[in-house]
Amino acid sequence: MPDSKFTSVGNVKSVAKTENTLDFVCEHGRVRVAVLSDAIIRVRATQVTDFGPDFSYAIAKTKWPKVKTDVKTAGNTVTIATKKLRVNITKTPLRIEFAKPDGTILSRADARGMGWEDAKCRTYRELAKDEMFFGCGEKTGQMNKRGQSFGFWNTDSLGHTYLHGEIYVSIPFLISTRGYGIFWDNTHRTFFNLGHGDESRYFLEADAGEIDYYFFAGDVKEVVRTYTELTGRMWLPPRWALGYHQCRWSYLSADELLDVARQFRRRKIPCDVLYCDIDYMDGFRVFTWNPKTFPKPRALVAKLAKMGFKVVTIIDPGVKNDDGYAVCRDGKQKGMFLKKADGSGWFTGNVWPGECVFPDFTNPRVREWWSGLHKDFLATGVAGIWNDMNEPAVWNHPGGTMPLDIPHDYDGQKATHARAHNVYGFNMTRTCHEALRTLRPNERPFLITRAAYAGIQRYSMVWTGDNQSLWEQFAGSIPECLNLSLSGVAFCGPDVGGFSRNCTGELLARWTQAGAFFPFFRNHSAMGTRAQEPWTFGKEVEDVCRKYISLRYQLLPYFYNLFREATQAGTPIMRPLFWEFPNDPHGYAVDDQFLLGPALLVAPVIKPGAGQRAVYLPAGNEWYDYWTKQKHAGGQYVTARAPLDTLPLFVRAGSILPMTRPIEHTGQKTDEIILDVYPGKKTSGYLYEDDGESFDYERDAYSLTNFTWSDGKLRVNKKKTGYRFAAKKYRVLVLSETA
Repeated sequence: MPDSKFTSVGNVKSVAKTENTLDFVCEHGRVRVAVLSDAIIRVRATQVTDFGPDFSYAIAKTKWPKVKTDVKTAGNTVTIATKKLRVNITKTPLRIEFAKPDGTILSRADARGMGWEDAKCRTYRELAKDEMFFGCGEKTGQMNKRGQSFGFWNTDSLGHTYLHGEIYVSIPFLISTRGYGIFWDNTHRTFFNLGHGDESRYFLEADAGEIDYYFFAGDVKEVVRTYTELTGRMWLPPRWALGYHQCRWSYLSADELLDVARQFRRRKIPCDVLYCDIDYMDGFRVFTWNPKTFPKPRALVAKLAKMGFKVVTIIDPGVKNDDGYAVCRDGKQKGMFLKKADGSGWFTGNVWPGECVFPDFTNPRVREWWSGLHKDFLATGVAGIWNDMNEPAVWNHPGGTMPLDIPHDYDGQKATHARAHNVYGFNMTRTCHEALRTLRPNERPFLITRAAYAGIQRYSMVWTGDNQSLWEQFAGSIPECLNLSLSGVAFCGPDVGGFSRNCTGELLARWTQAGAFFPFFRNHSAMGTRAQEPWTFGKEVEDVCRKYISLRYQLLPYFYNLFREATQAGTPIMRPLFWEFPNDPHGYAVDDQFLLGPALLVAPVIKPGAGQRAVYLPAGNEWYDYWTKQKHAGGQYVTARAPLDTLPLFVRAGSILPMTRPIEHTGQKTDEIILDVYPGKKTSGYLYEDDGESFDYERDAYSLTNFTWSDGKLRVNKKKTGYRFAAKKYRVLVLSETA
């Protein structure tokens, strides 16, 4: 990236201190350094005389307790010290260095510092020789992002590959193995160069606006915890959302959807959720049903509910430009849609319905109006909403989206689409979430979105968009979802089997095996491709799919524990090996395996025709093969047998896995919990329980039970007993033998 026109902020001309904030007036702008906590520093810089409004869609926590800081000036350096950080700021020229309290350098500015190249804002930082980067949201390619460069610009990217740097979600947040993280909070098109072309430095930039970043000190766990404290954490989803989901573009009629439901029940394949893609609508008009193919939606949803299925429907942002259509007519009368840059009329663009108008979701009035449109729609009994095409995709304009000069309200700040683009889908999904919370106040919402910005975990889960039925995309979904999980979005997953192209039976079997251990588990395929429901490739593949979907349901108590952990501390549900084993250097390079929570190591078979694979077992623990119960030492590769019906799966010694008997959907209740015990030096586990539907758990209506195993005995410690329907019986399995 050329920087011949780059101008740094220059020398400090004056310094002012207000509580935990230092303001520096410089030769070419202003810089503000604020202490939010012992481990979080915020840095802002502007090239004009004063800062703009302090506003961000990403930030959930804006008020912080006062932090004890020690500010000292010695010669050319101002130092800010907290319990966990020391910030050294040189004045001629201004450069910022972050260090541990003992002086160990975490990150320091490159000689160029920070500043501007015309409208672009940029910060340069030194890149240590051993430094690796993770996070960065939804990015393709290997998990370690060092040496890569990529943009953050939400893009409708059908058929994307590992070569595409910009896809559906923009989360400009990185985690360094040097003991820090940085969240670059600028919604203009953003670019990270993490040592590509010059291994001595990296830089972060945006096309316009202020430099505004947060620096987090700590190891990976601490950085994720504090980042999600700042940007918010997910709520507990309804328990049914943890089950298996089935989707296709499209099940074209109510009869077809019912037939799919009957097939699942007849074949004894567990499933909780069926989806209606765009063809359920009347001419792709959002908030409508096709009167010919889905004539009685309320009766359809009720019939499926009796069979144990929830229905999730897609809603896109494009509103058909048809004055005979109530949503369009009402929206125009109330001024809800975006206008052209010159104000001469409504902005229009083509999507599925043809010519469309688009709501301005950055306007509070529009969000309230759109929220209200859900009332009659949800009255049919639809359980969840799927927001798609919300990058936003606009097919007949350059770049596949709106022109960058389209004006938006931006919550009263007035901005163009250049600034609003990356938060368009975020605000659409936020609106839907708030609608569900308002209309069903004590029922947990379920939302799925394709486009998002940092902080989306407060409102929705994220699926990784329109992938392809390719082994490379199956393999790539592992590091993609691991980094998304590290970026605050713990509830995520790909389309199992792949969306576009034709899946094969072997690929579906292997992808279903792995998908059973991802947080989100949905099979989804595109119109014109071969059907890929679990039974479509014959008995052998169907049996494999049934086995692993059933195992997912047996593990739901363990999954539920992990989802609860995500709500408490932003903890990923699927985790890279280094999350649990930071001192094992080999774990940083392994991105074709993952941990499900602390106890399960999942090693998918990601190559066709393979009957075995090498599995790395992290050092510092012993591991049991889940299928054979053979115990292995950690810190080594082992060869795991993997015929088509076997996914290499290992359990960490010292774990107690809470499980349940096989069920076909989450509406089937059981009061017995199976405790699968894998003895180690210290053997323990726990079980979190609540009603799985309401927000009563926020009012202490939950139970928490700890288990320990020693000397051949199970010890039960009930820490919390607020959920009165908690499990009453425990069946203990020690390895494969009943104790």
